[in-house]
Amino acid sequence: MIREEVLEVSERYLQEMLKADDTADFALYTKRYEPEYLEDFTVERFENDIEGMHSRNGMNSSYELLGQLRNSEFNGLTVYRTVWKGIYEKRDAVIEMGVYQKAGVWHVIKSAVY
Repeated sequence: MIREEVLEVSERYLQEMLKADDTADFALYTKRYEPEYLEDFTVERFENDIEGMHSRNGMNSSYELLGQLRNSEFNGLTVYRTVWKGIYEKRDAVIEMGVYQKAGVWHVIKSAVY
């Protein structure tokens, strides 16, 4: 069973990520990541990723919760993983969100579209 707080955070951050994807907003996309996990993630890489995603998927129109994957450990933190169905103009996709809490603040560690 998904903890209510984890689900709320995951969905709120998913909404931000989808908006960032659709508007190609790098600052919004990276807003919930800790800087140390963005060292190799540049604006250019983001723009290339978004261009490819728009070409394959089109824009996002909605999403649905599919469920939760087993929690994982990363650098001593518990990562809560949720899976969503992303409904795009051209196709449906699976979206994995990974979030963790550190010092009372929630962060994204993974947002991947398959």
